Amino acid sequence: MTAHEIRKSTLTVMTLNLWGANRWEDRRSAVVDWVNEVQPDLLALQEVVRAGGHCQASWIAAHTQMTALFGAASTTDGGEFGNAVLSRLPMRGSHRRRLTDAATGNEPRALITVEAEAFGRSVWFSSTHLSWRFDEGWVRERQVRDIVDIVGPHRHDLPPIVCGDFNATPESTEVQFMTELQLDDTFEAANPGQPGYTWSNANPFAAAEQEPDRRIDYIFAGVRVLSADVVCNEPRGGVWPSDHFGVAAKLLLPDR
Repeated sequence: MTAHEIRKSTLTVMTLNLWGANRWEDRRSAVVDWVNEVQPDLLALQEVVRAGGHCQASWIAAHTQMTALFGAASTTDGGEFGNAVLSRLPMRGSHRRRLTDAATGNEPRALITVEAEAFGRSVWFSSTHLSWRFDEGWVRERQVRDIVDIVGPHRHDLPPIVCGDFNATPESTEVQFMTELQLDDTFEAANPGQPGYTWSNANPFAAAEQEPDRRIDYIFAGVRVLSADVVCNEPRGGVWPSDHFGVAAKLLLPDR
């Protein structure tokens, strides 16, 4: 395959937990700077707020020449909270599904999936956010089972791409369950044995929570991984973009 053919068949994807409305007006330009630097074709966002006629995902899309689709996980009098997908590619459709809370009454979680067209082929791309409590891996396991049930039957031209904040480390059972979709952890595939922390005390927003460094944000894909990197891991204009770092991956789509 020539260098031109590789460029033509390469898809750049990115995921970032946006940290909701916390200090949003201070941080939003830093988020946009990172997205414009990475130039993803598809971007998964979590902890997105839509309230008062304003949507964080739509604001980012307007400043990065992308199109946004939002999927609420919960609704309150103050607005909606959930996930979003931003795309530079044509999108044929989307759906949002709630994930189980396993009867815990925890904050609701959801998955938004879009069908995008890449080089004349159908790509199913999802953004999700699993339960956060340290001792509730069993809840996340059930949520991953939901993801497998939702995304698995919808394979078309290519395997699905699932991104998000799993609130679980790579060795956890819930992350390992993603192998049922025959998807690889793209960061591990490109950087074997590297920590790749996306929750890091180097970030003062994360350090304030007094939690250990760990890798909890992922891009799972079933195609060849050309590269994968931690992104949004430095301030822009003196401001950190979120309390999480993000992940970006370059994927090589297989021949037809």
